[in-house]
Amino acid sequence: MLNPKISVLLPVYNAEAYIAESVQSILDQTEPDFELLIVDDCSTDNSIEILDSFKDPRIIVHRKERNSGYTESLNWAIDQARGTYIARMDADDVSLPKRFEKQLNFLEHHPDVALCGTDARVEGSSLRFNYPTEPKAIQANLLLGSSLIHPSIMGRTEIFKQYKYDPTKEPAEDYDLFTRLVEGGEQLANLDEALLIYRVHNNQISKLQQQKQLASAQQSMLRMFKLFQYRQDFYSDVQVISWVWPSSSLQRNVLKAGLAFFEQLENSVHPFSKKMVSKALRIKRYNLLKTVFIQEGFSKTKSFFFALRYLGLSHWRQIFKLIH
Repeated sequence: MLNPKISVLLPVYNAEAYIAESVQSILDQTEPDFELLIVDDCSTDNSIEILDSFKDPRIIVHRKERNSGYTESLNWAIDQARGTYIARMDADDVSLPKRFEKQLNFLEHHPDVALCGTDARVEGSSLRFNYPTEPKAIQANLLLGSSLIHPSIMGRTEIFKQYKYDPTKEPAEDYDLFTRLVEGGEQLANLDEALLIYRVHNNQISKLQQQKQLASAQQSMLRMFKLFQYRQDFYSDVQVISWVWPSSSLQRNVLKAGLAFFEQLENSVHPFSKKMVSKALRIKRYNLLKTVFIQEGFSKTKSFFFALRYLGLSHWRQIFKLIH
């Protein structure tokens, strides 16, 4: 295939438990015009043997000579990509059959959009990510964290080749890429449909990697605060990241400080839509409250009045969901 429509980037490292299902989900796409660039980062399990069992000519497997990380695998594949578009995929997820068809249709009808993600369903549950779909809403939401599901994205190849991934930002390289794209004036969008099955398992990110991820995310978040033209001293690296991405051990005093910060943030002057920022902050408030309620085992009555104080009566539907 000299000029495929789509180049699919699939990095692999010790994924023998999932890789066959992941690859097969790509081969089963209703949009067949693609090349599948698989980059193995020196796996020590049976991943290569499983990959070798596939005989589809659209598959290209590259075996790295040394283990050098996820983002370097992605950048190698970007350099090799011949498609008009690049789609991402992870070795432990599953793309639903119409994913490429629907993303391709969207991008060809929206030439101003550089990158398009989809919603995803968490394996074994009915949970979905429910990220914003419109470019302006995504801009606002990026102020408080990643707003596209990395293995679901598809975008224009020239954009990927221009921006690439920053290996120093791994394992938060996706958030870094999205914030750099927005900073560069590019538009991002999401399809409001779950076209990916996202798998959660114990091998994804170690505690050490989580600390690296938070450190990287702080830098990307600061980029968004500057883009929104907040005061230089408005953003506190150490505190804000714990409010935006709370751990299961979030303390109530940290919660209250975070909610107070969100209120200050919402009332500050910024050039973007106040409505969009307010919506993004409302979702973050909801997630913070939910974390504390689950942790402390609040009763329904206590949860209701605590949530009412911070979400307000106008958002009673969210409060109702929070305590059921």
